[in-house]
Amino acid sequence: MSNYFRTWLRRQLRFFASTLIPAVLIIGFGMLAVTFWPSVAWGSTAIFALIVIGLTFWLI
Repeated sequence: MSNYFRTWLRRQLRFFASTLIPAVLIIGFGMLAVTFWPSVAWGSTAIFALIVIGLTFWLI
């Protein structure tokens, strides 16, 4: 039972790390970009999103 729980917890943490954390980073950066750099918000957010997604796939 303990091994099952550890496996389940590891899967949940990996899912959390691979989906929710990058999504929060991208949305947060987009909100900052719109606030402070409105003329380049779309481009900078797209580049940041590609970098975060690439790092996520590389690390996980």
